[in-house]
Amino acid sequence: MIVRNFEKQDLKKCISLYIEVFNQPPWNNNWTYELAEGLFMDFCNTPGFLGYVAVDETEEIIAVLIGKEKKWWRGKEYVTEEFFVRPELQGQGVGSHILDFIYKDIKAKGIEKVTLLTSTFTPAYKFYLNKGYKENQSLRLLYKNI
Repeated sequence: MIVRNFEKQDLKKCISLYIEVFNQPPWNNNWTYELAEGLFMDFCNTPGFLGYVAVDETEEIIAVLIGKEKKWWRGKEYVTEEFFVRPELQGQGVGSHILDFIYKDIKAKGIEKVTLLTSTFTPAYKFYLNKGYKENQSLRLLYKNI
């Protein structure tokens, strides 16, 4: 497996994998290609965009990590927007491998912290805790339907 920077030609395969991962349990979303394409175009056009893909020996994309560099008063942060692994490869070290790669890459860019949001009801939550992520007890995600 090789981890490398996301390239524009990866877009269609990343979108297809995103839909495959998130339209099944435990997420059960209802992504269409057009909606996911809009989401990914927004990510790619965001200032500070930093994306990564893991590919297997056949150059098939097996994992994607999308985020952005955020300048903050305490220093630069990497804000993780989406991170997903091909379903049949989850739990086999692919996610850990891509995280190890990006930590080195973003640290070389002067980024000192990684942040993300995840649901406590998915396997990803325990994965992140096992990787040393901490919960910020003073922050809460707020929303309002309008």
